[in-house]
Amino acid sequence: MAQPSDPQGPGRLAAGLALVFRYAGAILSLALVLGIAVWGYKLWVRDVTGIPVVRAMQGPMREAPENPGGEIALHKGLAVNDIAAMGEAAGPEERLVLAPQAPGLTEEDLMVQPTAEAGELRPDEDLAGAAPVFDPDRPMSASDIADLADRIAAEAGLPVEAVPGTVAGPDASVIAAAEPQAAQAGPAPPARPALRPTALRPATAMAAAAAPDPEPELDPVRVDTRKIAPGTSLVQLGAFDSPEVAGREWARLNGRFGELLAGRERLVQQAMSGGRTFFRLRATGFADLAEARRFCSALVAEDAACIPVVVR
Repeated sequence: MAQPSDPQGPGRLAAGLALVFRYAGAILSLALVLGIAVWGYKLWVRDVTGIPVVRAMQGPMREAPENPGGEIALHKGLAVNDIAAMGEAAGPEERLVLAPQAPGLTEEDLMVQPTAEAGELRPDEDLAGAAPVFDPDRPMSASDIADLADRIAAEAGLPVEAVPGTVAGPDASVIAAAEPQAAQAGPAPPARPALRPTALRPATAMAAAAAPDPEPELDPVRVDTRKIAPGTSLVQLGAFDSPEVAGREWARLNGRFGELLAGRERLVQQAMSGGRTFFRLRATGFADLAEARRFCSALVAEDAACIPVVVR
């Protein structure tokens, strides 16, 4: 006779498995929470109290290989290496080679045209038409004076062109009318032959026209010996060999930059450097270094030398 089966057998097995899974999930969740808590605590403690330590590496940083390969250079012919290595000079070389010869001049370069030096005459020149050469250091003889007079007479007969920059001499009729008594007072001295009329000397006329106007005489420049207070702003306009040259430079700058130099005081100071005495040209009257720099910027823009300085 068969036994009836238990209706709660399969359900009881399924309920047991579900209970096991629930306990396993709870244990895993609790372990995960505990792990996160421990990891966060260690991280917080390390950031607050931990000191990072950098340990030095052991051994050399670079190490040459035992067999690098390649070819060793012998440096032949350098006796200094033998002296350093063996303590004595190397022997003479077995083979000596001369340097190649430099390229010479071509036939065109070797051809020289003869030229006449000063005071010489070329073969095709006329000896009679050549002007005689007179030495100013040698006294002139009677024949030299006669030749010179002939030259002056020949040149006086040619028409004279006006040279720019020459000044015409006074009229002879005016001189004769102004001084009648002087013209009648005794015999006139014998006329001496002049070297050349003034109008026939173009070099003298050109030199007189090109001669610069004489520089105006300036008052003596006084060298300032007073002591400047430290921190005073100045500008240096140059260094010169004498105070007079510095004064002329100040006058030139005052003519070019009169508006900028208005209200500025000239200051010439003596200084010495390297055994040489010179004079500094400076200007005072600046409120601060910024104003001195603006002043120098305006002068430098016009190609003038200017350096802002502060007295130490």
